[in-house]
Amino acid sequence: MNYSLNKRTMSVGPKKGEEVFVASAVCQKHRISFDELCERMADDSTVGQADVAAVFYRLRKVLNQLCSHGFIVDGGPLGTFRPTFTSKAVSKEEDFKPAECISRTQIIFTPTADFRQLKDVEFFRVAKQERKGTKKKKTTKDSDPSGPTTVG
Repeated sequence: MNYSLNKRTMSVGPKKGEEVFVASAVCQKHRISFDELCERMADDSTVGQADVAAVFYRLRKVLNQLCSHGFIVDGGPLGTFRPTFTSKAVSKEEDFKPAECISRTQIIFTPTADFRQLKDVEFFRVAKQERKGTKKKKTTKDSDPSGPTTVG
């Protein structure tokens, strides 16, 4: 995984006011599409890409149905899915009308600790990424004196 070092001034803790360097993940420019994900899932398995996609679409439909009925769904090694919503406050209980007061119904996904933890990650230092709309600074090609580091 690529990372860059960024200079920050600490605002809390024992190093408050000091300038320090903090690593930030630099994500790849290429986004893995749903089709590519399904292709990779189908590799070395007995099912094809279309079958994998069908399972994902069915999972989405079933999760929506179950969470709409208030169930918390255990997704095994992935994690849990639970329903939530936003509610307006009312002064009197009898003034509460669900159609008017409840909004933003959604599913919250909480990954398991094992799923959340990335495994066998190699780190490669890259030049600091400029944000869109800012002027680019000149950098050298050999900005990584440390080489890759493996964690996990």
